[in-house]
Amino acid sequence: MITNKKRNLQVTIFLVASSFIAAHLCFWILPNVFQTWNAQTVDRLFLFRSNSEDLRPHYDDTIVHVDLSNSSIQKLSNFYLNRSHHAQLVRNLTAMNVSVQLYDFIFAARSNQEEDSALIDAAEKAGNVYFGLAFELLNEGKSKFNQPKGAKQLQYLDKTKWHVVLKGDPTSLYVGANPLITFPALAFASRGLGYLSLKFDPDGVFRRLPLLVRYEGAFYPSFAFRAICDYLNVSPENIIIKPGKTITLKDAKRPGETTPHDIVIPIDQYGNMLINFIGPWERMKHYDFADILIASEDRDKMEMWLEELSGKIVVVSEVFTGSSDVGPVPTDTNFPLPGLHANVIHAILTESFLRELSGREMLFIELLLLLTLLIVSLRFSSLPFSLGTVAVGGSYVVIAALFFFYGHLIFHIVRPLLMTTFAFISILAFRYINEEKEKVILRRTFEAYFPPLIVKKIMANPKMIASGGQKKELTILFSDIKDFSSFSATMTPDHVQRLLSEYFEAMTEIVFKYHGTLDKFIGDGLMVFFGDPDPQPDHPLRCVQAAIDMQMKVREIKTKWEKQGDMPIQIRIGINTGTVVVGNMGSARRLSYTIVGSAVNLAKRLESNAPPGGILISQQTYDMVKEHVHTRPLERIQVKGFDKFISTYEVPVEGKLT
Repeated sequence: MITNKKRNLQVTIFLVASSFIAAHLCFWILPNVFQTWNAQTVDRLFLFRSNSEDLRPHYDDTIVHVDLSNSSIQKLSNFYLNRSHHAQLVRNLTAMNVSVQLYDFIFAARSNQEEDSALIDAAEKAGNVYFGLAFELLNEGKSKFNQPKGAKQLQYLDKTKWHVVLKGDPTSLYVGANPLITFPALAFASRGLGYLSLKFDPDGVFRRLPLLVRYEGAFYPSFAFRAICDYLNVSPENIIIKPGKTITLKDAKRPGETTPHDIVIPIDQYGNMLINFIGPWERMKHYDFADILIASEDRDKMEMWLEELSGKIVVVSEVFTGSSDVGPVPTDTNFPLPGLHANVIHAILTESFLRELSGREMLFIELLLLLTLLIVSLRFSSLPFSLGTVAVGGSYVVIAALFFFYGHLIFHIVRPLLMTTFAFISILAFRYINEEKEKVILRRTFEAYFPPLIVKKIMANPKMIASGGQKKELTILFSDIKDFSSFSATMTPDHVQRLLSEYFEAMTEIVFKYHGTLDKFIGDGLMVFFGDPDPQPDHPLRCVQAAIDMQMKVREIKTKWEKQGDMPIQIRIGINTGTVVVGNMGSARRLSYTIVGSAVNLAKRLESNAPPGGILISQQTYDMVKEHVHTRPLERIQVKGFDKFISTYEVPVEGKLT
């Protein structure tokens, strides 16, 4: 038993450890499958949060959108807006005293002199206008790339690249290659350019954005990062990047603030910041491009817009039907991608960053989860263990969700649940196989002592075999072969074993026929009781019937053996009915389902006093079978261990039951 417990502990620990390894192997071998499942699970938390008024993040309306939409085109009655229109919008937003104008456009080439000049002049006078550029984002060494052919493009990029403070190895960060920039004259007139390039996850969903990429021995900022750093008055030399860890904005402060402070942004190994989406596209304030454009025609409207937009960070973008600048994000399947830049700015401005737990942190959590699962598996049986495992997995999901909602921490969800599922299935499978093996062994053990029908009942209801003793009235039978010791002394061991096997096989079959319990073999003797574990109101009669059949069978065996030249077998049988203690008894190493008590001793004494080939029963047994069995009263006898004389009766073997 102790050995089995130790083995079960070792196997359970092995299965739990194997589940941990198997879950990690799944993510290592098929990362695009399992990492995607995990990301999509976290997406459900974003969606749940965005639909809940209580959980939805606070929106700082310093960031707003100006949308060139279907409505704008209808109001202007012009689908093809030229750069003069954009120049007028820049002038109007400047008059409305906005802090930052971010144009989610790349004006890659000149159009015509008049329109280009108007836009260049408006951007230069505004002093807060940002335009886009595009990079191909590459991992170092994965692809060759070409620099732009135009000398002015090279000159602009070289002059505007950032020299930040680098602490760590930057080789894992993206490299900006094959740039496409807003044409140089407009780029030089603007406050700056930032790249609009994005990287989606393997499932095509946009969840993160690289804030900086390496470019020509320095760095280049993203569209949103360039604008927000200027807004917070953080120069490149005050930006500290620790690849795979953080980007720190030293001494950042909003316009009008007097006390600067550091802003620490978590990033991954590629320089990506997880975007903390505050909700669907409609969550931020949106204004119509046409309304801003035509506002300059009315002084009252301009004053109204001045009051509305003063100090705002404005993102201008195309969102009309047919625009290709849309994609799936955690909160929306068709999200205008300019919203990614706005959400990045919002997160930095409000310092509401999401952080994924590191590998070391998740390892600690997973080991703690496995330890909990191991304790549950060792302390509880299969059903409580199953419920406990579900509770552990469910609790982990709830805890992960709470940390996401209130702590801005992203737990790995799928891998711990996969690990828990593997452990749950493997432990239950082991238990099932182990229990089936134990049942086979137990069934074989029971079959040696109980008839098949009783064995089936015991296997279906193990409580029939009480772990502790119980007092019951039973009928006990002892049998013994007359003079077996003297005969066996003249036989070989194999011969003795063969004869006893034949004899005991025949006797056991008869005992089981009457649903008796075979307690034990005692040398050439037999101890049997009736009435337990299957309750039998007629157990005395069953016992006497079995005894008669046993004597009849021995007579057949005697005839057979004498013909073979073997011993002339005769047996004595003693039967008594009385109260005994029945149950599993013995030590922790060896238990036996047996009976004890004076009634047992008396049955043994009756067997010793029975005539060879005869059946001797006690007064108690006689009183319960006399209406059904022929008997002959014998003289009262004195037996060892009993003070009083005992009344006895002999059951004629040839007599018939009435």
